[in-house]
Amino acid sequence: MDEIDMKILKLLQEDSRISYTDLSGNVGISETAVRRRVKKLLDEGIITRFTIKIDPEKLGKGVTAFVGVDVGGEMGPVAGSELLNDPAISELYTVTGDFDLLIKVTCKDVKELERVIERVRGMDFTKTTRTHVVLRKLKDAPLEP
Repeated sequence: MDEIDMKILKLLQEDSRISYTDLSGNVGISETAVRRRVKKLLDEGIITRFTIKIDPEKLGKGVTAFVGVDVGGEMGPVAGSELLNDPAISELYTVTGDFDLLIKVTCKDVKELERVIERVRGMDFTKTTRTHVVLRKLKDAPLEP
């Protein structure tokens, strides 16, 4: 990957709908060369998908929380797989530290958050949970290529 690829990635992160023509003009190479580079970035798995960013509050989902879950170590991936289909769980990670799983919950209100937490607490493998409700997002930036 060179500097031109980095510029292409940055521009696509800002606007994944940018045209190849506009990309070409911004990075200073032909449209055909841009198409080839984007295809290569896709083929190599550097670009995994083109997407949009949604404001959850505009959809009535104004509560975000991170829930740490202790499931006893090696059970983390198994426990996580049982939570994959909950629509309120927007991100789910196995992690190191005090907890085995870290869950990002995005929901409409505290009542829905409580439902998710109680579901997690009710699972056989859950030992403890710790919830941190987000008061305000201070930074939400794309990964710098």
